[in-house]
Amino acid sequence: MTKSESDHIERVKSLPCCLCGSSAPSDAHHILEGRIKGRRGNHFCTIPLCKDCHQGERNGIHGRQIMLKLKKQTELNLLGETIERLYGRRYGC
Repeated sequence: MTKSESDHIERVKSLPCCLCGSSAPSDAHHILEGRIKGRRGNHFCTIPLCKDCHQGERNGIHGRQIMLKLKKQTELNLLGETIERLYGRRYGC
């Protein structure tokens, strides 16, 4: 991991959970490339998630994804929101 990737990950972790709003620190969830199981995406393609929204059996993105479905969101939409929160509107998706 490069220094700039590491710095970006730390900035993502400093944000509240993008699904439930739980306060930081958050986990940095990597968006999966093409939904290939077990393959991690680019370090810049990460979103902040609390432990439950990330790895929880019921709510988590790696579980049944209840929070993602309740919020009617996709990982890509959350990535766009994360980029906007980190770098401002002109860099958002």
